[in-house]
Amino acid sequence: MIGRDQTLHLIGRLPTSGTRSWRVCLYVPKRMNVDHILVRILGYRDAERMRRHFGGEILQPSNCRFLMRAARNIKIRELSDAGEPVAAIAQAYGLTENHVSHILRGNPPEDPRLASGSSNSNGSRDVGRDDGG
Repeated sequence: MIGRDQTLHLIGRLPTSGTRSWRVCLYVPKRMNVDHILVRILGYRDAERMRRHFGGEILQPSNCRFLMRAARNIKIRELSDAGEPVAAIAQAYGLTENHVSHILRGNPPEDPRLASGSSNSNGSRDVGRDDGG
């Protein structure tokens, strides 16, 4: 409806919801002023499209972290291929050297909270859920 680029731009600007850092929520109002956050992020035309389609609804879109991680990992591999030391890459991305080494080998470490299929707040298990949404 608003396109992939606009959707990713919107999701990237949304705050996380409560204590769940992987969840983002968005209320789309039935009526919207020109100074509404959706208008500021998307522009009037796309915000109006969202309002017409989703007005009055609370949306919980994926936070798309998996896309950001994939792009980061590509850049890490490019830096390594260009001769950048693992320690420098790790420092630049706020990762441990061990994590960067795993990425370079093609098997980044899994989040330990997800490996065992941790339970979520309603008791169901999120087996295999990617923390990135």
